[in-house]
Amino acid sequence: MRLERRRFVQLLGAAALAGAQPGPRYALVIKNGEVFDPSRGFRAKADVAVTAGRIAAIEPEIPAEQALETIEAKGLYVAPGLVDLHTHCYHSATGLSVEADPIAARSGVTTWADAGSFAHDQVAGFRRFIVEPAQARIFGYVYLYPSSRNPDIDPIDYARRQMRATGQAVLHNRDILLGVKVQIGSNMNGRYSYDLLKVARELCDEYKVPLMTHISFAPPETEQVMELMRPGDIVTHCYNGHTLSITDPNGKLKPGVAEARARGVIFDVGHGLGSFNFAAARRALDAGFPPDTISTDLYNLNVNGPVYDMPTTMSKFLYLGMSFEEVLRRSTWIPARVINRLEGMGTLAPGAPADIALLELEEGEFRLVDSQRNAVTARQRIVSRVTIVRGRRLRAT
Repeated sequence: MRLERRRFVQLLGAAALAGAQPGPRYALVIKNGEVFDPSRGFRAKADVAVTAGRIAAIEPEIPAEQALETIEAKGLYVAPGLVDLHTHCYHSATGLSVEADPIAARSGVTTWADAGSFAHDQVAGFRRFIVEPAQARIFGYVYLYPSSRNPDIDPIDYARRQMRATGQAVLHNRDILLGVKVQIGSNMNGRYSYDLLKVARELCDEYKVPLMTHISFAPPETEQVMELMRPGDIVTHCYNGHTLSITDPNGKLKPGVAEARARGVIFDVGHGLGSFNFAAARRALDAGFPPDTISTDLYNLNVNGPVYDMPTTMSKFLYLGMSFEEVLRRSTWIPARVINRLEGMGTLAPGAPADIALLELEEGEFRLVDSQRNAVTARQRIVSRVTIVRGRRLRAT
């Protein structure tokens, strides 16, 4: 990291020296947009210059002739690249995952986290065939254990026998792996769910790595899940509207939920095909419980609806009454801090990685649909116009 930043400073110094002579000073300049960086509370009409894959300058006026390439951003917000903390982009035998780059190009998402599409025996493939070829930045949570279709194998015993390999996989691949993912709910792992959560807790405690927990249908009960969550862990599908939820039908937070957040547990949206409900989200927001992070749980059964992409998911929270700044912060800076693998991710501060989304806030009438196909009409929606990753414009192919 220090060598990378040192090299950037050297290149920036060279660019400054070259600025005294004819010729471009920057690789890219984004002109006439409204720069909006929630990480610093910065919002102003300004131009943004990019050099060597990093933010070189943010100034009221940067002449277009100082750049090799210019992007016109009048009427657009120039924001940090969106960070989607819950996706499925590892291509396995299930065929459920999506390819990151084409969707990133149209959605402003510069950083993806695959939430448990692969197990420890597939990490090498995740690195070689998903992370390395992608233009977008991709990280992942490894699933608790590889799949086993042998009915004679006890699932709990099987998961325990995979603990060491799973924990070691995370430790040996910390540059791309963020932790362990487990699915908890009677519809996912049946009567074994609670015991599998205990195995996951034991694993993450032993190897000191974060746990991402999917919640859906009880049993176990919400309070039992919350008791096993630690600071830095993630509860995803927090607005699912199912029986393993964070509020009761009267809108009151269930036992253990507020306490979990108070000790540092992160609550993530994870929209998905069945895990986001407008009424459930409204109950939680009315109870003073906004999400920490907004994410899509994108895969091929929901990419053509009801999820579509990150801006559509973000737009649903505008409809629910959150401000654009609140939504943007939960889609950039906060999930970037959760990932915590690259200094400056989620911000547009000079010297930060040049991962940028050019967004438009459209006015009109827009139909938005939750996972249960409840439809609403929104007056605003967020649309991505340009995605820039590592200082380069990402184009759909």
